[in-house]
Amino acid sequence: MSSYNPAAPTDDHSSDEVRPTPEDAYTGAPSILNEITWITHAAADPESHSDLDREYFLRKAAVFDRIALSRDPDIPYGSDTETAHATALYLMDLDHASAICDPRAYVRQQYARWAHQQ
Repeated sequence: MSSYNPAAPTDDHSSDEVRPTPEDAYTGAPSILNEITWITHAAADPESHSDLDREYFLRKAAVFDRIALSRDPDIPYGSDTETAHATALYLMDLDHASAICDPRAYVRQQYARWAHQQ
């Protein structure tokens, strides 16, 4: 059983905070294909293109994390892993997260919290 609680406060980005495993973070998530479709439609919408919100960037970072995990979670390099890392860093920057932590672990934490609130 996981010790991760997605209902915990969302403003704490401390590096010693418990982070969810990928399984905990993405349990119940839409399929990767459905998420890619959602991301593509959101980015292609002329009305929202200039005003993409945090949900867009969170879901994009999470789907790239999931793709990298599905390829081979133990390989710390390669285009899938690099893309997942880059989108995770972008989300951390967008959130002004000051934590020193694995950016992809941050994405999992934030995705789990977001999904719990939906």
